[in-house]
Amino acid sequence: MATIRDVASRANVSVSTASRILSNSTKEKYADETRERVREASTELGYRPNFAARALVSGKTRIIAAVFPRFHDSPFTALASLQILSGIEAYCSDEGYHLLISSPKIENGVLDHNFVDLLSGGYLDGVIMDGHSDISSIMEFVTGLKLPLVILGTYPYRHYLRSDNQMGGRLMIEHLIDLGHRRMGLIALRAIEDRMLGVRLAAEGRGLDACAMPCEYGNFSAASGEAAVDKLIRANPGLTAVVAFNDRMAMGAIRRLQELGYQVPEQISVVGHDDLPRSRDFNPPLTTVNHDLSEWGGLAMNMLLTVMHGESPEPITIEPRLVVRQSTAAALND
Repeated sequence: MATIRDVASRANVSVSTASRILSNSTKEKYADETRERVREASTELGYRPNFAARALVSGKTRIIAAVFPRFHDSPFTALASLQILSGIEAYCSDEGYHLLISSPKIENGVLDHNFVDLLSGGYLDGVIMDGHSDISSIMEFVTGLKLPLVILGTYPYRHYLRSDNQMGGRLMIEHLIDLGHRRMGLIALRAIEDRMLGVRLAAEGRGLDACAMPCEYGNFSAASGEAAVDKLIRANPGLTAVVAFNDRMAMGAIRRLQELGYQVPEQISVVGHDDLPRSRDFNPPLTTVNHDLSEWGGLAMNMLLTVMHGESPEPITIEPRLVVRQSTAAALND
């Protein structure tokens, strides 16, 4: 079996140069011709890197874990999570890291023993964790391991990437108020309190009684949006608009409203939050709030690598923007 020394000899470079090029190291700059020569030599000789030996020498495995705890959904069914994971994977591929995805199920605060074994086994160089729900039980364990860590979302931690949820809430409700809506219902998320705060402050700033707005809570899923809007519209048949705190709940709400015979947006407007790829192709295309989910993966990896290098990066708060499509229209007779 070919060794790294064989590759270096064939490419006429030093062993260290061959090793760094084949491990996709970004610390050193090599000419494209040199990189190509090393890769061709590697291919011709059938060289396969010994990752275990490399990890023993360097103390680094170049394995990153993306942890998306399973409270309501697997990350493979949550479209927002998939967007973020796609960005993390693309960054890892470009920079020579390997991505391990974990979706531990949390029941009554008890951690899955397989998840415990994974994080404590010495395999990982760093962790990116979804913090849009209460992850206290996980955080107590993870921080005790002293692994480099970045949190996505609202859970309080010094290295975080999150959206300005208060602004997101404000953008949703102000858009509907500007269209003349006064009788609005909310499909909220308990895990994102700042989004509710933004809705209430903006409504009160426009002279509306925010506390009087009927509200039901969902759990991020489309099914919960369907159930919530069903309760809202039956208890408040005069509603002219619905504010859903994420796109999946908004799409579920629209489907249910259409089943009940309502025309969206002619009779009732619906606004969401996240601007998922599916939102623009939905029927009707969804008015929503974009907070650059497709960029989160790369930004989080940049931050994590900085932490792994022993530095303390500034946290990131994404400023959202309103995307107006066809699910909202001016209020009629409100």
